[in-house]
Amino acid sequence: MAAPRQRVVTIGGSRLDQGLADAPNPWPELDLQDIYGKAEAVRTRQHVNPLKATLQIPLEVADWAAVFADPRLPLAIDVGCGSGRFLLSLARRLPGYNLLGLDIRGPLVRRGNEWAALLRVDARARFEIANATVSLGALLATYPGRLMLVTIQFPDPHFKNRHKKRRVVQPELVHALAANMAPGGLVFLQSDVEEAATAMRDEFELSGSHAFRPVAASEAEVAELVQACGEPPRARLRWAEAGYLLSNPLGVRTEREVHVLQQGGSVFRMLLARQ
Repeated sequence: MAAPRQRVVTIGGSRLDQGLADAPNPWPELDLQDIYGKAEAVRTRQHVNPLKATLQIPLEVADWAAVFADPRLPLAIDVGCGSGRFLLSLARRLPGYNLLGLDIRGPLVRRGNEWAALLRVDARARFEIANATVSLGALLATYPGRLMLVTIQFPDPHFKNRHKKRRVVQPELVHALAANMAPGGLVFLQSDVEEAATAMRDEFELSGSHAFRPVAASEAEVAELVQACGEPPRARLRWAEAGYLLSNPLGVRTEREVHVLQQGGSVFRMLLARQ
């Protein structure tokens, strides 16, 4: 029997192969058994209020050489990085990239940096406590390399109307990415809550259709980029016509994605390209 076909996406000339869905270890690049027990065990709240005062202060980096060994490398950012296995796996798959994980839960950030050191990728992978919505503009303005990938995966959906201002994808975040992402860069959005996925997609269209366009995909592989949508009509959004991706084009899963798929749930994904 022929081996199952792998799905591939290329980011800045680097090829990422999607692993098989039934792989026993969702993160085969990581020697997880070797690092479990060597880093701090953490307990953290599932939900943290992103609007609390300490998270309204933008994270700024005065000297990127103190963060990464070579700050001229292209940059990938995981917004709401959680435990960090996705980012650390990506660090192994993209050896020519710097990786930055942002999260508002301090214990996870501290353990992520411990794991990066144990896996010996800490020269290129760093975790920071930050509210990405208010920090991305300041961070990216000083980064000397190119921003080529941003992922926003399974954010808190914040269903209640009075809590929608807590959502990660706000106009200021979209504007920061539009202003700082290099042409050809990618934004990957996904959620197991369709309403949350739709809200992220729609905000990017409303606030950033001049800069981004959706990447259409068939079930088998990522297709060529679709035509740019132009100026966003407020009355009727068009990006919904591109649909959602049926598989993860990056080939690396978050902890939440692994759990949802193991439980037979659905994931709603979209890939956007910087024009």
